Amino acid sequence: MDYGAILHQLWFKDENGIPTNLIMGLDQPQDYLTDVWARGAVVGRFAGRLENPIQLEENTIEIEHENGVLLHSGSSGWHKKKWTALAQENNHSMAFEYHCPDGSSGLSGSVHARVSYRLDGCSLGIEYHAVPSATTHINLTNHAYFNLNPSNTIGSQQLRIDADHFLELKESRVPTGTMLAVENSTFDFREEKAIGSIKLDDYFVVNQNIKEIASLYSPETGIVMKTITDQPGVVIFTPPHFEAICFETQKFSNSPNISTFPSTLVKANEEYTHQTRFEFSLKNEA
Repeated sequence: MDYGAILHQLWFKDENGIPTNLIMGLDQPQDYLTDVWARGAVVGRFAGRLENPIQLEENTIEIEHENGVLLHSGSSGWHKKKWTALAQENNHSMAFEYHCPDGSSGLSGSVHARVSYRLDGCSLGIEYHAVPSATTHINLTNHAYFNLNPSNTIGSQQLRIDADHFLELKESRVPTGTMLAVENSTFDFREEKAIGSIKLDDYFVVNQNIKEIASLYSPETGIVMKTITDQPGVVIFTPPHFEAICFETQKFSNSPNISTFPSTLVKANEEYTHQTRFEFSLKNEA
């Protein structure tokens, strides 16, 4: 969809050959206009949470915020904007572009962004490109919610995350700058286990040189989904009121204010790039 560059549906046959939509989106396109969960959308120019004010090189910048925190770029969030659909190269890919105005949410520079979705066999690749007119912070992701067995709870599915650490959060859900070990915690998914009743809205720092950062498996449908990215981590979110899980591959939240975090600074006229791929298979064929 051109609104939010939204990934509306994604179909894959389960182990019984039944086509299954794995994206927990909304029934009608117009329903997305009032959706507050950014379902299936591209999030920018800064995904995650920023604590006001932020640091931009040697300067301190006041940004839009609610109770001191800017979430998913607030009123200027790209998930609430109409993108321009570009001419399709073939039936297996689709690209969108958006021009973000200078000063949006208090962030400097305009940004020209392009996002492409590409089907390649049983995988969906997402490529992000963005060029700012002035030095600014950029952090992009996609907010698709998955369920490999839509007729059952997400808790029945098996999750593995290649992460030894997760980010400590304040009460506001903003990272403190400290990384905590997953060992002996509910966040230890290094070995595949059922999600169960655990509710997640947390950033996992993926292990160095690990590109396949997570996998999800439904015993009922036999479907396996692997998440592969060039980003340093992923926010994994299980929403409180519908059965789904979101893999938000991105850099760390609040990174402009924490010097030890991977930088999200992009210089004027330089290009931000980011690649993520979701691979699908059946357990008995993997």
